[in-house]
Amino acid sequence: MKKLMYAALAMALLMPTLILSAREKKNDDPFYRRYLVPGNPLDEKIREQEKRVEADPKSADLRNDFGNLLAARRFPKEAQEQYRLAMKLDRNHYLAPYNLGLLYETQGEIGKAIGAYQTSVERNRGFPPSRFRLGRLYEKRGWDAQAIEQYARAFSIDPTMRDPRRNPLVVDTRLLARASLVNYPRDLAAASMGAEAGYVEPRLARRAPIDRTLSSGDVLEGPGPEVAPPPTSDSSIPVAAPAHVAPTPARAITLPPSAIMPAHAVPVAPTPLVVRPAPTPR
Repeated sequence: MKKLMYAALAMALLMPTLILSAREKKNDDPFYRRYLVPGNPLDEKIREQEKRVEADPKSADLRNDFGNLLAARRFPKEAQEQYRLAMKLDRNHYLAPYNLGLLYETQGEIGKAIGAYQTSVERNRGFPPSRFRLGRLYEKRGWDAQAIEQYARAFSIDPTMRDPRRNPLVVDTRLLARASLVNYPRDLAAASMGAEAGYVEPRLARRAPIDRTLSSGDVLEGPGPEVAPPPTSDSSIPVAAPAHVAPTPARAITLPPSAIMPAHAVPVAPTPLVVRPAPTPR
């Protein structure tokens, strides 16, 4: 009987410790995990990506992609944490600060978004989406000169970003014409030589979307969608015809017989005009 009493007393004394330990273990779980719904497609992707990150915690790409899923699930704090970890793991990773800028921009934190896009540009100066987004925020701040500079650099790297089919956000800017004028001499010279402006990373830049976060799969090497450049209103600029368009055959011009000069005919010089001086009055 006494043994049972001692056991019950010991259990009563240990119970608070066990409860506290269980609470601490529960609090160690990520905040987002308690809100994941079994069977939800996005939540299932988060669980799968979480396992990948646990298997390879030093992968910046996995962290970046994990942040994208958390941001889509409306867990901004946790998404920011994953983006920052990716930036620390890889000092050359430019997608993580780009996506961090998108997250800040959607939250209305324009100053932080500008800083994130600037970091992305510093890490990869040849990535046009970062420059375009940065220029867009500069324009919203009224910093037209800085915005035009970023737009011009983005368009010089990827001319198709001027096409709304490639970049729907371009219709929001009032500085498109001024940015295009910055690149006009270079574009004219390139067109005259019969060559297009070169990409720093051609296949990467062509396939990267502008209107969402970017994962490592978006920038894998591979052919991207080709978008025809917008037509120019200046007919003096030579533009190469698309490869799939057959050249228009030359049409023969038939002149009337009266307009054809016989081979033996000698052209008659026009009669010179003689101007006589007016008589001098006496």
